[in-house]
Amino acid sequence: MQCISGKETIKEKYPEILYDESRFTLGIPEKVFFPESREDIIEIVELADKTGTQVISIGSQTSITGASTPQDNCFAISFSKMNKIMFLKQVNKNECLLTCQPGVTLKEIDAFLEAPVNWKYKVEGTELIESDYWFYPPDPTELTATLAGTVATNASGARSFYYKPTRDYIVSISIVLADGETFTCRRGCNFFNNKEVCFKTDKGKSIRIGKCKYTNTNIKNAAGYYSKNNMDLIDLFIGSEGTLGIFFEITIKLLKRPQIIAGLTFFPERKDAFGFADFVRKEENVLAIEYFDRSAVNLLYVNREHHKIPDLPRGKTFAVYWEYAEYAEKPFEEIMEKWENKLSEFGTSFDYTWSGFEKKEMEILKSFRHLIPELINNKIAQIKKQYPELRKVSTDTALPAHSFNSVFENYIDLIEKQSINYICFGHLGDYHLHLNLIPANKDEFQKALNAYKKIMELTVKAGGTVSAEHGIGKIKKEFLQMMYRNNEIAEMKKVKSILDPKNLLNRGNLF
Repeated sequence: MQCISGKETIKEKYPEILYDESRFTLGIPEKVFFPESREDIIEIVELADKTGTQVISIGSQTSITGASTPQDNCFAISFSKMNKIMFLKQVNKNECLLTCQPGVTLKEIDAFLEAPVNWKYKVEGTELIESDYWFYPPDPTELTATLAGTVATNASGARSFYYKPTRDYIVSISIVLADGETFTCRRGCNFFNNKEVCFKTDKGKSIRIGKCKYTNTNIKNAAGYYSKNNMDLIDLFIGSEGTLGIFFEITIKLLKRPQIIAGLTFFPERKDAFGFADFVRKEENVLAIEYFDRSAVNLLYVNREHHKIPDLPRGKTFAVYWEYAEYAEKPFEEIMEKWENKLSEFGTSFDYTWSGFEKKEMEILKSFRHLIPELINNKIAQIKKQYPELRKVSTDTALPAHSFNSVFENYIDLIEKQSINYICFGHLGDYHLHLNLIPANKDEFQKALNAYKKIMELTVKAGGTVSAEHGIGKIKKEFLQMMYRNNEIAEMKKVKSILDPKNLLNRGNLF
């Protein structure tokens, strides 16, 4: 196992581990470890337990909440060398299981599933399946994210509208606890009763965790520890942001890949785009409904030549990206006329739609969705050259269906009255849009922070969540306290204290 010591050496040779996409920083680790096995992780954790040293788990640093940002003098664990796809097992004709190490990226999983038999190293079980046949349904947006990182935040993506988030596809997690004990948490094996859940580690240690009394909202949510009646124990660890244990092996569920047709349709006004989304939500076999506000479309337009983006339709400055799963009994052509009639009601048509009927066309369309946050981060990087303390201020709220339109209008009104530059896009199907506030100087940064706080207050008052997919991390802790009562936060802390009594794992996340 490789271990790098010395702050100056770490700062010089591994600067990428010191911050995530939020550009939030806290300090420099005492040591950076690069484990290659479960035994390596146990050794690190036992040393941390003995010395009382904090441990921070680090993946690809795609978080925007400071969740994996190292604290000063901590132990940092980079999973860049635990990045193997391990084995594949077909359960039935419609379901397959894939077991991976924590550091494998979503991009690598996608590439493997495209041609598993020709993968760069042998993966047990590949000879039993067909190529280009299986896929991982949650489809988190950032493909460079590690699998463990997405499990730690219960990440979601465009297709989570139909397939639901990461949680629904995690079959088992093998975990190193804060004292070095290990166990494998398999879905369907351990459930909370009305009071608690009990389980044993691999060495036979009994652990008893009391049930949290609060119940999670039914809307899309990644804020705080998950809690439901008769909950499976595995769901406590999913979305726990690395605070309850360190994952060293994860098994995910794959489904049969459908034939997918996609489109990016342009609209004259926001209300038209929202109206079409209301229609499409009720249609069968719609996998994704993504939204691009005028601000996002304009960002694409400004960068069209450099990124080879086609000319945008005149007078159509809002857009909705949609995906449809086509089956033999339900071909897309059967509903095209119905959709065309509905599009005309909202001031547009298929003539103003960039289509994705072929795989290559779909990849181009999806690249636009990935390009938006990249362009935003580039803008912020330029501003930070003059004001290093600045960062983008990005919302991650989701709202109940009945309050979405009115509350979102309140968001926009609030931001525009403060004259803050913003770019909006996101998961319209789940009533979950990202408002990225782009401050140009220190005064605007403070305005953006103030506006963000008011947006969170509006969200909580409307019954929404302060984080739908990115989690709380170290940046948004005050808003977790806004969303949950003090006694509910205390229940979360009690769970943390049972599994990590010295508060060593990812200290500073959540609370």
